[in-house]
Amino acid sequence: MSKRVFSRFALAALLPGFATALLAPSAHALPGFFVGKDDQPRISESTEVVVMHRDQRTVVTVMTDYDGPSQEFALVMPLPEDVSMDHVTTLKREFVTRVDQLTAPRFHEFWEMDPCESGSPEQEWERNLKASSDTAFLGGGAPPPGGKAAKEMTLTVEPEFKHASEYTFKLLDQADSANITGWLEKQGYKLPAGTAEAVKPYVEAKQRFLVATVDQAKVELVGDGRAQLSPIRFWTETNYTKIPSTLGLLSSGGKKQELVVMVMDPKNRYEAKNYDNVFPPTNLNVEFKVKERMGEFYAALHDKLLAKNPKGVLNEYAWSTLECGQPCPNPPLYIHELLSLGADVFEETLPEDVRNPEPPDRTEEEKKLYDAKKKEEKKADDIGRKEIARRKALIERHSYILSRLHHRFDKESLKQDIEIGPAKNMRGGVELPKGPKGELPIESKPADRSMLQMRYINLHPDISVLKCDNPNRWRWGKPPRTYRGLRKIWVAEDLATRNRKEVDPEKVVITPVASLGLPGKADEKDPAAAPSASAGAGEEKKDGACQFSATSPAGRGSGAAGLLLGLGLWLRRRRR
Repeated sequence: MSKRVFSRFALAALLPGFATALLAPSAHALPGFFVGKDDQPRISESTEVVVMHRDQRTVVTVMTDYDGPSQEFALVMPLPEDVSMDHVTTLKREFVTRVDQLTAPRFHEFWEMDPCESGSPEQEWERNLKASSDTAFLGGGAPPPGGKAAKEMTLTVEPEFKHASEYTFKLLDQADSANITGWLEKQGYKLPAGTAEAVKPYVEAKQRFLVATVDQAKVELVGDGRAQLSPIRFWTETNYTKIPSTLGLLSSGGKKQELVVMVMDPKNRYEAKNYDNVFPPTNLNVEFKVKERMGEFYAALHDKLLAKNPKGVLNEYAWSTLECGQPCPNPPLYIHELLSLGADVFEETLPEDVRNPEPPDRTEEEKKLYDAKKKEEKKADDIGRKEIARRKALIERHSYILSRLHHRFDKESLKQDIEIGPAKNMRGGVELPKGPKGELPIESKPADRSMLQMRYINLHPDISVLKCDNPNRWRWGKPPRTYRGLRKIWVAEDLATRNRKEVDPEKVVITPVASLGLPGKADEKDPAAAPSASAGAGEEKKDGACQFSATSPAGRGSGAAGLLLGLGLWLRRRRR
């Protein structure tokens, strides 16, 4: 919310606002518009949309920011004709934020393996934490006597909704939706200029309008006076492929807006169908200073891409939800997160024998243990085995290809709503550095399996005095065991509010990119020359993935940086 109204919020609203500011989501246009009961501007700079598609059903989640007065206002969104009020709910912000962070452009450091050690370099993402097939976790049997419970039993397997949200919903019928401007004016709302013309295509398509009145006392602040509204989720059995993004221009305030669309489909990567699809250069070698300035760096890089193609939609990520990229900013999506974002809707259509399968037959050893149990223990064992089988089948059913599309625009570059649809698999940003200059391909290419990410790297060559006769150089992997830096993968977040002039790509990108006018510069760690970006260079040693990780994989950063970060957060709390 703007500074002019910031103080109008109760102090109680500030405390959760401070906490949520630490998890502010990435930049992103609104598939709707704001209305209020006065003429003050109500602005949205960024919106994230999560689309889950399976068979004939599509579940859509929309999360947007808000900057404007704290007086009563409402969010107006067009929905498909078949959506009823029981198809609409509210989610916690953390679910959308998780998907955003998982798919965001990331910074990664490669360290040269000790030249005097033998073997291949190890990568952080090669740790396979998946249980073996003979465990109760995957095999379905009961845990051994005195052993731990099956891992499925420790997972939350139900969707989570936000029941006490800031919204009061009103889903208009067809008659009121056909006269949406008149209905809003009758309720006392002032309409942004151009509303009647903007809503016309949706009225003609017989869509219904959802009016979400916002209780300003429950709004969460995320810094700079802005508010972050809770995600609104709805589902439809129509073919939902068009994001009503042009409506958001009514709430742009003349500023550029950002839209991030993250699509989950069981089989396909998704792309824009009526705009150019742009694959940013990935695997660029950049200076170390980019690490904690990923937001500013990527925003500036995006501006260079927009200068070439103002209507280009960035394709930034495509990967299986069983994994989390290379490296992983955070663990793969858990089953309760997938259910909350829409998988629960898909479950409703499944037959009983699919949702509750019979457990596998007991092994001979399990039969002996079972026969020795008392009647009550046998009953509990039977129930436990069925529940493990149910949970195991539930987890295995919900695997998707997660795609990320990103566009920054104004009324000149967004003339029609963005349409999305299936696309061929792509691969990019996953190979390993090769040779003393860490050569890597910067292009994305068609592939049999989608493994696409925007990754920006920094190299740490070995500078120790070599104590062996035949050193094996230039094997790049994870940091040495002695490394004590901050373990975090930095990603490009909150792009709508970043200073886009703070980090100049021409001054920090080591890899030359002629198409963007980036000449490349000498690496401070290797002043001889800048590394070349040779297509096809590098070799992926293993096809590993982070799976069911309990903690985020290790990032890299100096111990001093971690100490300063912690001290800064402590001081902020003290000042508040």
